[in-house]
Amino acid sequence: MYGIDFGTSNTVVTTGDGGKSRVLRLGTEGVIPSLLYFERDKRPSVGAEAVKDYTEALQLFKNNSNLYNHFRFFQAIKLALKDPLFSGTQVFGTFWPPESLAGLFLREVKRQADAETASDTKEVVLGRPVKLGTSPESDAILQERFRKACEFAGFNRVEFVLEPVGAAVSLLGNMPGNMPGTRSGTRPVNVLVFDFGGGTLDISIARISGTSVEILSSGGCDLGGYMLNEDISRVRIINHFGFSGKFRTMTGRYLDMPTWITDQVASFYALPLADISMTRRTIKDLIPDARPLDKPRLKGLMEFLDKNMAFGLFRQIDEAKIRLSAHEDSKIQFLVPPHLAIDESLNRVDFQTIIERHIQAARNLVLQTISSASLEAIKIDAVVRVGGSSRIPLFIEMLERLFPGRVSEGEVFTSIALGLLEARDRGLAA
Repeated sequence: MYGIDFGTSNTVVTTGDGGKSRVLRLGTEGVIPSLLYFERDKRPSVGAEAVKDYTEALQLFKNNSNLYNHFRFFQAIKLALKDPLFSGTQVFGTFWPPESLAGLFLREVKRQADAETASDTKEVVLGRPVKLGTSPESDAILQERFRKACEFAGFNRVEFVLEPVGAAVSLLGNMPGNMPGTRSGTRPVNVLVFDFGGGTLDISIARISGTSVEILSSGGCDLGGYMLNEDISRVRIINHFGFSGKFRTMTGRYLDMPTWITDQVASFYALPLADISMTRRTIKDLIPDARPLDKPRLKGLMEFLDKNMAFGLFRQIDEAKIRLSAHEDSKIQFLVPPHLAIDESLNRVDFQTIIERHIQAARNLVLQTISSASLEAIKIDAVVRVGGSSRIPLFIEMLERLFPGRVSEGEVFTSIALGLLEARDRGLAA
């Protein structure tokens, strides 16, 4: 049986080994970027191999007018899978529902895991966010999507564990006494897991005593690193592509550029899934009537779409955001030759202004989850941060203000996967 943490940004696979889980070395240090590339008449690729294939395809097909006709590159497929409004997309004339796209990614992950373990494993425990739907009924429908994706991948038995619960269980053997705020001894300790990844923020509060773990409460919301990147794009990037531009009507009046066109630039996961033909037609019609200063921006937007450049821009924004974790200043630089040369400075104060509402939302979720556990902040002995976005200093500072001296970093990318199988064995399946 595998434990799979199918993340928005990264995926990790574990297997049981003498009663303990171990991470399969499928990617860099066992972490596979959740990326999927496929091209006509070619086996799909995932992770770092997908990035390599995508980079080579950009060069191979660079003289073609519309690269969407030759290859597709998907990121954050998990967000599409959990989006109730997304029903699927056309790829090379074939309709792919979200379960099949995610299943195609998971099938390749399974193939690599089976090669590593010399097996054909048919059972999986999949991590899932605390909150998928807005009601129990919609949550069940969306969880069924995840089940179907696993079945498409080749699994015939699928069980689920809440992602922060998996991370909490992975702490067993490390508690109590060796984290800030805990004391040596045998008394139970209350641990808050702050799981902040690419797509969601999930929290569980666990009472850990020796080898026992009790989940007191869990909470979650649709807040993740992708949302932060999209906010940066909306504030700093989409103006370069004609947002707030004007075009002249037949009567001589100037009207605002349709915002839905440029807003797509910020939707990094959704754009590759969309049918961009209508967007391209609209931009082409607007260019002749746009103001002189807006014409190159719209031409740049057309080139950006035609050349399938969404991932390149996403990576520049994401790297700029990550640099702010260690530095006060960062830059976003991106070229769409011959039309656009983006060079935007971003410092930590700017970043805080852009994401302030998300910091407050995270704080509120933490306090709500503590209240659901019938506790107060002072009763939390330790806070363990996991997930790549949990390294953002502004969120760490928020946690330190709530839990001074009790916040530490866990196994950022592997803790969820390491606890999935044991959580299931302990009766903690979702």
